[in-house]
Amino acid sequence: MAAAADLSLKNNAGTAVSFNVYAVREDSVEWVESGATSILGTSRAQITRKVPANKASGVYRIGGKLTRPVVNATTGALDGTLTGTFEILRPANLAVADVDEMVARFKELVNQAIVKAAAESGAIPT
Repeated sequence: MAAAADLSLKNNAGTAVSFNVYAVREDSVEWVESGATSILGTSRAQITRKVPANKASGVYRIGGKLTRPVVNATTGALDGTLTGTFEILRPANLAVADVDEMVARFKELVNQAIVKAAAESGAIPT
């Protein structure tokens, strides 16, 4: 298994935003945005896993979460927190190539304009 390392995620302007490893536990890793000046406005990323009792034929659950608090520039109060989550269910008996294909498609789905539009407006095509 790879060691936990800092992350670099691009923001909407295409600028890299650094996330530093904050906590490493047996079944999760958490990162916090580098350079945050208060806990109130700190973005976080997390990856979790649930290992099946039967590692040979069970289903692994891999989850992820990204939060982005929005702090009011005038009052300093928290206006709200945007949260994105995902979960991948991976049967243990499937090949790595199958998992790679799923992750590639999932990444492309999240990158579609319809996902952005739905997040912005709350509406999906009917």
